[in-house]
Parts: sequence; C-alpha cells; structure tokens
Amino acid sequence: MEDFASALVLAMVRRSLARQSIEVAALSSTANRTVRLEEKQALLEAVLVSHGPAAILSVADIVPEFADHPVAGVFAGCRNPTDVVTCWLAIERYFHSRHRTRVVDRTDDRIVMEHFDTRGSRISTGENLAVAGLILGILRWRGAHGVELGFDSAISTADPAASAEQTHRWMICWKGFNPLPGAPSAWDDGSVPSVDFSGRAISDPFVARLFAEELGGPRARRNAARTARAAGLSLRTLQRRLAQSGWTLGDIVASARVHVATRLLASTDTPLALVGLLAGYSDQPHFQRAFKIAVGPTPAEYRRLVAPV
Repeated sequence: MEDFASALVLAMVRRSLARQSIEVAALSSTANRTVRLEEKQALLEAVLVSHGPAAILSVADIVPEFADHPVAGVFAGCRNPTDVVTCWLAIERYFHSRHRTRVVDRTDDRIVMEHFDTRGSRISTGENLAVAGLILGILRWRGAHGVELGFDSAISTADPAASAEQTHRWMICWKGFNPLPGAPSAWDDGSVPSVDFSGRAISDPFVARLFAEELGGPRARRNAARTARAAGLSLRTLQRRLAQSGWTLGDIVASARVHVATRLLASTDTPLALVGLLAGYSDQPHFQRAFKIAVGPTPAEYRRLVAPV
C-alpha cells in the first residue's frame, strides 16, 4: 500500500513507538508522504518480534494527538460507532487502498471486522494490529467508552508469535457512546448559503435544514430512507416535499459537497488530495469530475482563482 493513507498510519505508529521509547529504523520514503509496502512490513515485524503485539496496538493511545490533521476532519459529525466505521471505510475507498477492512457483523454494542488485501495477498500480523489499534483509538477519541478489542483467536498481547491468521479478524465492543463535540472548523462556519452553486435558492426551511445536516457531516453517506425516518416522514413524502421546492435529496447532497469543497479550497491550504475526501466524494477522480461540472474550473484552477492577490 504505497499511498498517503499508509504513510499517515505508519507516522502514527512511529509516534506511538517513540512514546514507548522503542527505536525503529528511519524510512527511505521521501518526506514520509508515501511509504513502500516492504518498509512498512519490515518495521512492524521488527517491533512485533522484539516487543509483542501490545507495542503496536498502543497506537490507539495517540490518536487524539492527530485531531488537527486534515484526515481527522472526516470523522467530524460522527454520532455513533457505525458512523465512525463508515468514515474509516470511506477513507480506504477514497485512497484506493490495497489493504482494506470490511464489516463482518455488527450489533448495537459491538462490531466485527476483518482486514483483507484487494489482490488476495497475505497481510502481515503487524499490519493487522496497527489497523485494529487505530480503529480502536478512533472510536475512543470520538466518544466510545468501555471499549474492548478482541481477536478471532485468543492471543496474548504479549505474544510475539501471534500469526496473521489469528489477527486478521477482530471484534470491538463498547458500553456507550457520547459524541465528541466538534468545534467549527476554520473553513466551515456552519452557515447555509442562500443559493447553491447553480444559483438555485435555498430558501425553503426544510431544504435548508437538510442542507445544514449535509454540511455538518458530508462523509456520513446517509441514505434516503434514513433521512426520511430522521425527518419523521415516509420516503415518498420526503421526495414530494422536496420536489415542491424544486429539489431532490441527491441535489442537496451534491450541492453541499461542492459547497464544502469550495470553502476548503478558498479558505485553507488543505492538500487537493484531501479536499475531496473531506467534502464527501468517493474518490479523487469523482471529485475532479463533479467539481468541474458544477463550478467550471478544476479544483486546482479554482484555488488559484480565489487566491488573494
């Protein structure tokens, strides 16, 4: 997995190891913005052999220290553990990560996940532990309490002989969830625009409310049925209600994403590779296409256009 997301995961692991006074070899990757799969595997394997699984799982403890990283903004607005996991899966999908996770089972107080390679290759024990630890840490950071992590096979977190087969599937349980209050970001003042990118008025209070919800959590990927239930309406009634004002739910979602993206491009120096993710797009090509169709210029051209002279 030679990508930005993989480099960030490894940066978090390295900081965690430093806090434990565990020294690791320097990386050859340029500026730590990408990382070669072999380097990551070698580093994690060395830590596993010398210090056991607990050393890698401790990455969970330093997650709050990365709260100001742009990728952390993906988790803003998460109201429950399902939202948190959905956002994690969106990050993997956006960066076309070779190593991904999937949900095997879930209930109100637990979730079972497994780690897999999209090409069918074996994932190392260290990589499994790092990802499980990160998801555990993100759940705690966003508000889950009484959280416990367990693996499909009973292993000791002190056992360096834990195998990939024993660690590729895990279960995380929690006793409750109190969403972390999110302070408004510099690029998001919480206000709903009076018109969307096409000049269509956002004057209907019901449309404005749904628009505000999308602005507050563009990565949440709420489906139409869930939105209707939250509004106390049937899906058909929701559709008719929006049509009366000349909108569809898809229009609102698309417009809100463009609005978030333009704020990020105009008001922050967030890398282009992350703007689309934070705005809720499924991947970078989707972001580029949708933004150009909606606004005219590409995201990079738009940023240059609105840059202060």
